[in-house]
Amino acid sequence: MDLKRISGMTRLLHSVRSVAFSEFINDQSLNQRQINFVHKIINHMEQNGYMENVAVLQKPPFDKPISFLKLFDVRTRTALMKAINDVRENAVTVAG
Repeated sequence: MDLKRISGMTRLLHSVRSVAFSEFINDQSLNQRQINFVHKIINHMEQNGYMENVAVLQKPPFDKPISFLKLFDVRTRTALMKAINDVRENAVTVAG
């Protein structure tokens, strides 16, 4: 795979992540802890391309200072997991 193609895929995945998580970053009802958690997810994806499994959210560094399950209500957790899965599906499609 050539560098130009890799660079294009990287930009595309960054765009997909930005769109997928923009609603959470712009959500006025989230508190600072919740916004920081969303940023942890985005940072993880920036470093790894995507999140292989949402079960990672129960492990370090996502389990501190408060767990994912305690930090968000069911609706928000479900929406976050959907966004994570959407990014993963797009990443696999682009790479495949």
